[in-house]
Amino acid sequence: MPESGHPDERTSRREQAAVARWKPGKHWYSTTVAAITIRLSRFILTRMNSLEIEGMERFNALKERGGRGLLTYSNHVTLFDDPLLPSNFDLPRYEEIRWCAADALNFFGSAPKAWLFTVGKGVPIVRGSGLGQTGFRFMRDRLGEGEWVHIFPEGGRTRDPQALMRHPFKSGIGRLIAETRPILLPFYHHGMQGVLPIGAKTPGRGNTVRLVFGEPIDCDAAYVAEAAGEAGGSETALWEALTERCYEALRALELEIHPLARERAAAETGSASG
Repeated sequence: MPESGHPDERTSRREQAAVARWKPGKHWYSTTVAAITIRLSRFILTRMNSLEIEGMERFNALKERGGRGLLTYSNHVTLFDDPLLPSNFDLPRYEEIRWCAADALNFFGSAPKAWLFTVGKGVPIVRGSGLGQTGFRFMRDRLGEGEWVHIFPEGGRTRDPQALMRHPFKSGIGRLIAETRPILLPFYHHGMQGVLPIGAKTPGRGNTVRLVFGEPIDCDAAYVAEAAGEAGGSETALWEALTERCYEALRALELEIHPLARERAAAETGSASG
């Protein structure tokens, strides 16, 4: 495939086919399929394992947000962080359930997968295809219309042996903030690496997963303008500045929650100073 042109033109045939299978919209069976998925996800995390959620009141308070979009983001450890984790939030009607960025090949690579994850309000994202692609534009539009979107700004699952975050984040989250001015809500989770280790085909048992919501951030015009002043003017620099702010907010939660995060950070600081 050619390397020039619109980002969608740079995708492989398999990726193009995956995106073509995605036809978002509510159907007569959507609510039933979503309800089954939610119940199964809750069973895996609360019966087979243990889930502790802190700060749920911060999420619940944002159900009424005056038409503003809600952009949640989190660290990414397993292929099924979503729907397993969000299914355990206090969920709204089907129409208000989050849209979630999902890898096009993993989740839309066959007709059955595409059917299931389209019903589950997944949005196919082709890695390396840029911010002009169909899925990104769709999420931007949903935020602009006041809906809830969830993304994983690491750009994929962490491969760290201890499930620590990857850095830097992908700048798509910064562009979404700059263009839609949403309410931003980070959350960090630890323990999913035991529930679904890389390569596992069935979920594990007996693990404790801890999830903590951070403070909501009002990404209004003043917030974006402040970041723009720090960035120095260019559009791309603004996206990167906003993205770094997102990383810092989630990194603070990681240092609070992950048992090895502070230890590793201290070791890296000591190595650098030495």
